[in-house]
Amino acid sequence: MANGTDETYYRQLAAQKNIDELESALKLEKWYGTTGDMEHLLRFWKLNFNKTPDFRPNYIIPNSNSIVRCITGGKGLAIIPDFLCKKEIENASIKLIWEGTTPLTNIIYFGCRKNTSHLEEINLIKTLFKSTMATS
Repeated sequence: MANGTDETYYRQLAAQKNIDELESALKLEKWYGTTGDMEHLLRFWKLNFNKTPDFRPNYIIPNSNSIVRCITGGKGLAIIPDFLCKKEIENASIKLIWEGTTPLTNIIYFGCRKNTSHLEEINLIKTLFKSTMATS
């Protein structure tokens, strides 16, 4: 996700399959990450560049929602789940510059007891998860 970054340059490099140049250009940008969790960045880099990133984010922010706010108000890149910034992408306050050759996906599991007195609440939560994740 980015704001203030010319995404056409990255898309051209991706279309030309110039992965080495794309990686070099991405590393020159300002990066945002979350406190103690670089899993998304590490997995994305491994999937698309077949190696671990040799840099750390320039800014460490407490959570992904704060990263979205920072990018909306400034310039920089971050790898965060699309459902956390769907609204910002739709209203063009941030840009999706590249999903990757191999997009990063996460499987979310929801576990609960079989016999519970909170079945109605659990079913509501399941419905909310399904509807939110299906539209992402």
